[in-house]
Amino acid sequence: MSIVQETACAVNGQLDLLQQQIASSSGTLVYSEDASPVPVRQLQNVIGLISVTSKTQPFLSPKRLADLLEEPALTHQASHSRELYAESEPTVNDGDVSNHLWLVAAKAAVQASGLVMHSLLDQTLQLQEETYYWNEVLGSKWNSSLYAAQTTPVRLWHWSKDLPSLRDASSRTISESLAARWAQFYQIARRSVSEYPVPLSWASPIRSCRSEARRKRDRLSAMMDIHTSSLGLLMESWHFFQAEDFVVPTSQSSHTQWQETVSRIVVLTEAIVRQATDYSNVSEFEEQVFSMVKEEKFSVHVLDSQSSSTQAPVDLIHRLLKVLRDHLPAHSSTMSTFVAAHGRPSRVTRYWIPVVMVLLSSSASLKFLARRQGEILQWVANFGATIIDFGSNWVVEPVRKLIGTIRHDEKSEIAIMSKNSLVADRASLERMVLDFVRDRPDTSQGVPSAQDTAAITNAVKEGDLTPVLKAYERDLRTPFVGTVKGDLVRALLIQIQKTKVDVEIAISGIDALLKSQELVFGFVGLTPGIMVTYASLRWMAGLLGNRRGLKLGRKRHDVRRGFRNVTRVLTSVRSSEGIMSYKESGRLICEAESLLLKIKQVLGGVQYQEFREDIQDLLNVESGVDKQLRVVDRMRWTYFQ
Repeated sequence: MSIVQETACAVNGQLDLLQQQIASSSGTLVYSEDASPVPVRQLQNVIGLISVTSKTQPFLSPKRLADLLEEPALTHQASHSRELYAESEPTVNDGDVSNHLWLVAAKAAVQASGLVMHSLLDQTLQLQEETYYWNEVLGSKWNSSLYAAQTTPVRLWHWSKDLPSLRDASSRTISESLAARWAQFYQIARRSVSEYPVPLSWASPIRSCRSEARRKRDRLSAMMDIHTSSLGLLMESWHFFQAEDFVVPTSQSSHTQWQETVSRIVVLTEAIVRQATDYSNVSEFEEQVFSMVKEEKFSVHVLDSQSSSTQAPVDLIHRLLKVLRDHLPAHSSTMSTFVAAHGRPSRVTRYWIPVVMVLLSSSASLKFLARRQGEILQWVANFGATIIDFGSNWVVEPVRKLIGTIRHDEKSEIAIMSKNSLVADRASLERMVLDFVRDRPDTSQGVPSAQDTAAITNAVKEGDLTPVLKAYERDLRTPFVGTVKGDLVRALLIQIQKTKVDVEIAISGIDALLKSQELVFGFVGLTPGIMVTYASLRWMAGLLGNRRGLKLGRKRHDVRRGFRNVTRVLTSVRSSEGIMSYKESGRLICEAESLLLKIKQVLGGVQYQEFREDIQDLLNVESGVDKQLRVVDRMRWTYFQ
């Protein structure tokens, strides 16, 4: 859905209202069999087929539209109108038939002018792209040098074709005297400098290429200005239908107003298609178009007095047929030739250098690959094994453990010590303390009973080693005796075992904490592998997939550049009253259409529809440049803050 399509749909809605009011004012139609006019229902069928009923419905193709305008009903009406006017006065029903024929001409004019505007819009965007290419060539010496290298074979070819003429001119001086020879040589040199720029360009090839690029860019810019002026003219002709004072024909003057508008659109469309490629200056082009419109402008009063009431719309339909069959294809062909002559060089010219380099280095590359075949295969195998191991160790295995944690799988539980380690060491400590107490009767009141044993065991579980510590303190008074007896060493080893048990208790607490956060640690362990895998897949998809278009950041940069171009068009309006010229209006349409194409890749859904509404406010030239600039500020603030 483009700007032209949306505006054409609005114009078609206005014509539908006009059709309803004409039908309601005409009442019930009764036709006489001897007069046999074209049935209105057949004309209404043609009107329905050529109507633009939806903003998303594309225009009919030129061939399809021309076939519909060549319906037998219209052809029969043209011949019947001539016979009626030649033999007698028109019947009462001729006015109703005439109104419907005018509606056919109006909707056909909207379709045909819409097709022309679409063609002009596409060609303008293409000219703009070609202009950007030449701006890049002129933007730096490196690009200019690259262009000079790319076009070297072409310039050599043209220079070689000019050499025979120089040789023939110099050979004629051989038979003359020496002085005459030098004079003739001097004249030939001067003439060759002025008439043959190609040999001179070898003194400064980069400067010559820059001059050529600048000349082609200027031609493209001039043609682009003519196309934008044509777009502005056609869009302004559509605005007559959307004017607030566009009323239903209630009098003869208002009756002819909308018919004159239809005539103006047809004549303007034909003039633009015929003259768009014949001028290199916008002013001359607009003057010529205006003169053609003024000369060929249809006046309904004159048509009613000189021909039948149905002859004028039929003539307009025939002119539209000529535009669709002849002028529009010829215009497209001429523009293709123009772009080929002044646009960027062909792909062969642009890419022959890397192709030649690849061909020249292909043998060396093949020899290198043959010599290193084993190493390359080993690198490929290692690379594949690395990818497989990475996926297995850092993606598959963490996912399996994470699933096991969610399902409370005992094999996947996080543990930093054995479950039975603390129990065994604590039981060993209890036995060591009990044996020490039994072997040292002085540490207790005789042999400990069962109750004393249970109390000592409970105390050891709580970390109380009082009997052992007391014996240890006494033995420290006589360390040599305690060492000889072994009690001091035994008490020391019991304390070491107690330290080991304390450490295991602390570790078991840490182990319980880790088990309570198993799911968190599972996700943490899985995240690096997933991130690396995702980034690799995105890179591979971007490398092997469709490379058309830019990344999102580059797209946003292009959109900002589009806003800059729109603002530049609005701020460059020269009229003191803020009224845009046809060229500026057409340029605004092109920039808005380009902006829509770029923003569609960034926004979507409701935001894109809101953006289209803002574009319609932006293209409302009747509101003035100040309001349009405020619309641009609103759009920039809404979508790019």
